[in-house]
Amino acid sequence: MLAVIASLVVISVILAVAEILWRKKILKGENQRKFVHISIGTFAAFWPWLMSWEAIQLLGLIMTVGVLLNRHRTFLHYLGNIRITHNYGDVFLPIAIVIASLVTTNKIFFAIAILHVSLADGLAAVVGKNLGRHWKYKIFKHSKTVVGSMTFWLVSVCILGVGILAAHDSFSYDQYSLLLLTLPPMLMIIENVVGFGMDNIAVPAAVLVALNLAV
Repeated sequence: MLAVIASLVVISVILAVAEILWRKKILKGENQRKFVHISIGTFAAFWPWLMSWEAIQLLGLIMTVGVLLNRHRTFLHYLGNIRITHNYGDVFLPIAIVIASLVTTNKIFFAIAILHVSLADGLAAVVGKNLGRHWKYKIFKHSKTVVGSMTFWLVSVCILGVGILAAHDSFSYDQYSLLLLTLPPMLMIIENVVGFGMDNIAVPAAVLVALNLAV
C-alpha cells in the first residue's frame, strides 16, 4: 500500500507541474497533453518492480476514475485546455495499464508494452506536431505526419532493442532480429489506423501478443 500511496504522490506532482506550466503558458495544447502522457506512462511502465500486480490494477482504476471526473468537470488542465470529444486516449491509458497487468506477469513484457504507449506514441505526437506540419497524410480522415510515424518506428526499435535484450533468456538471436524488423512497422500501422485514442490499448495489446508468441 505504501508503494501505491507513493506512486499517487508522484502522479500528483507530475500533474501539479503540468498545471503550473500551463498557467505560466510555458506548455499548452498537444505539448501539454503529451508531457503528462509521457511522464505518467513512463513512470507506470516500471511499476512491476515497485509493487504487486494487484496494486497496479488498483492504481489504474484510481487513475481511470480521476480522468473521467476531470473530463466531467475540469479542475486540472493536463489536456492543454483542449476540449477533446473525439479522442479518449487519456481514459484508455490507465485502462491499458490495468489490462496489461491482468494479461502478463512478465515485468519486462509489461514495461515494453506500456513504454510503447508513453514514449513511442507520445514522442511521435510531439515531434509530428512541431516538426511535421508540412508533410502529412490522412488515414480514415485522421491527419498523420510522416515525421511522427517515423519517430514512432524509431522509438519502438529502441524500446524493443533494449527491452528484449533484458529478457535475452527468453529469446534467440533470430527471434530478436525478427521482432526488431517486423514489430515496429506493424505497431506503427496499428497506431495509425485505430482511432478515438484506442491505440493506447491496441498497441500494448499487440506488443504483448507478439512477445508471447515469440517466446
